[in-house]
Amino acid sequence: MPRWAVVLMVVTGALCVLVPVGGVVAYVYASGRNHEDLRFPSEDVTVARCAPDPASGRPVAELSVTSRAARTGTYTVTVEFLDARGEPVGRGVGRVADLAAGATGRTVVSGPAPASGSVAGSGGDGTAAGLGGEGDAERAAPRCDVYDVGFLAVGEEGP
Repeated sequence: MPRWAVVLMVVTGALCVLVPVGGVVAYVYASGRNHEDLRFPSEDVTVARCAPDPASGRPVAELSVTSRAARTGTYTVTVEFLDARGEPVGRGVGRVADLAAGATGRTVVSGPAPASGSVAGSGGDGTAAGLGGEGDAERAAPRCDVYDVGFLAVGEEGP
């Protein structure tokens, strides 16, 4: 076999192996670079306070939203309310509209029903008048978890 034919076969074989491998490496590198600043709107939301409402016993979440987005937009936050046993009581939705990049906004979300163990007419810490025990306060304290966060930049249309 002539020497040029052997060289041609080696080069062709190398290209058949190296081109796909190089393509995969380039894709991984490029996607890593494209997504290095990827952020999730849920990272911008914190539950500042979670306590039962003194009048109704329903759980109330006070949310703080600090926008790290590049543009002004509206945050829609769904909060899941759990009783002291961790059982879901329900969900509520709050909005912080037209929040500028770097700004902080607040919203309050109320649960649809009283958490079990919450006592209407209780103190702000969840203890009922006359109970006052530490175990009672723990049993009555609801938990507020950020369930879902949506962000819609100004000028974009929703789904």
